[in-house]
Amino acid sequence: MKYIAGPANISDSLSRLCSQFDLPFDENAEHYLCAIGEGLTAITLEEIRLETVCDEILAGVVKALETGIWPSVLFQYQAFSTELGIPKGIVVREDRIVLPERLRLRTLDIAHRGHPGIVAMRMNLREKVWWPGMDRDIVNRIKECAGCAAVSKLTPPEPMQREGMPDRAWQEIAIDFFSAKECATFMVVVDYYSWFLRVIEMKSTTAEKTIDALEGIFIEQTYPETIRSDNGPPFSSEEFAQYCSNKNIRLIRTIPYWPQMNGLVDGLVGLRTLRIAKGLRTLRIAKATKSDWRKAITEYVYVYNTTPQPVTGKAPMELLTGRPVKDLLPSLRTDPSWNRDESVRENDAIKKKIKGKSMLTNVVMREIEVGDYVMIKNNECGKVEPKFRLEKFQVLKKNGSDTIVVNEDGVRFRRCISHLRKWPSTSAQLKTPEPSEPSASNNQEKREDTLVSQPSSKEFVTAEQSSPPDENPRERPRRMRKLPRRYDI
Repeated sequence: MKYIAGPANISDSLSRLCSQFDLPFDENAEHYLCAIGEGLTAITLEEIRLETVCDEILAGVVKALETGIWPSVLFQYQAFSTELGIPKGIVVREDRIVLPERLRLRTLDIAHRGHPGIVAMRMNLREKVWWPGMDRDIVNRIKECAGCAAVSKLTPPEPMQREGMPDRAWQEIAIDFFSAKECATFMVVVDYYSWFLRVIEMKSTTAEKTIDALEGIFIEQTYPETIRSDNGPPFSSEEFAQYCSNKNIRLIRTIPYWPQMNGLVDGLVGLRTLRIAKGLRTLRIAKATKSDWRKAITEYVYVYNTTPQPVTGKAPMELLTGRPVKDLLPSLRTDPSWNRDESVRENDAIKKKIKGKSMLTNVVMREIEVGDYVMIKNNECGKVEPKFRLEKFQVLKKNGSDTIVVNEDGVRFRRCISHLRKWPSTSAQLKTPEPSEPSASNNQEKREDTLVSQPSSKEFVTAEQSSPPDENPRERPRRMRKLPRRYDI
């Protein structure tokens, strides 16, 4: 190594291209002021007093308190007339100041410093100020804050769109990878019809090795019609897509960052769920007892495939092969009538579909539609990272929970709707709604018209039956009606 001074070093020339002297400030040139940030200023009592005089509504309140005559436009203040007062030209409600309309937005901005929640912001304002609809304006102000929206909680997903059971075994399968750090990486293959499980040790997870492992299974079981997978590198590669196309296999990938869509693998034998937790339990036992973990995995998979499942009521190997399972335990199920019991489909519908619907009846549907502007979940790790990215996206396509969004640069993203949040929209200026006070005679006429025009019970039933059914009718419980026992013959 030989030292070369900077001026003589050719690799140091780029750092010397910049000017080392700043140009002097030209006083005669044209300069432009882009913005001035002063921050929030305090609201004084003198400012409130001046704005109260200029506010038409509060001026009317002052006059109404002096004369005792309340116009209909002041109905929101008349309800608290016994609590209102005017000390030194400021309208107050007990010990709280009634703010003029022009100062309300600024008051909300001051109270929202530090981004407090709805409860804290209400408690802070309720002690000092008041105006009609103040609680509603507080909620709207927080909803308009993009920073609060970016760190808000994820909304629950929409009700799962459950698909029917396949018509036959090995028609539709699911695949995924999971890793045990001390052992190896495994590829999991599960059949949607029989729940038959295959676990294959993988030396590498490239697309080529994945295809080779699947070919070994397909030689034994034939090619399926559909493969479901996540968006991992081997599954999203062009090589794997071309392989599925050549074998006439339909490839369905899950929504990014939403593994629940591949429910059978991630719900049955996924790394984060109970089933694979039992498999990892087997590996932990093998490590604790210093036994062969490969043999432990093989035994676990065999026991799983030969044990009846709670959903189907049948062993996966029995549903896959169509013959009774012969194990080390004695069994009398050797009659052919045990093959492909139709009760499997009924058990699947009752235990998995109906039960799943009853658990999701209280899930609220998302209010995001095509054309809405949204923010997407931030998947970067970190304790201080916001939950949503402060970047505006527009919804292009929506199919249930599967949503396609695009950013300002035209880049498209596919996300689950649970990972989206509506972009905060700015509400209109705070205004007091106009009341509608019908006279007593009009109320009496409306009551009489209602009593006269009320249909009979038969007419009401006929009208209800003749009306077109709703798109999403609500199911109501019905009880069975029986005749009294004295009518029994």
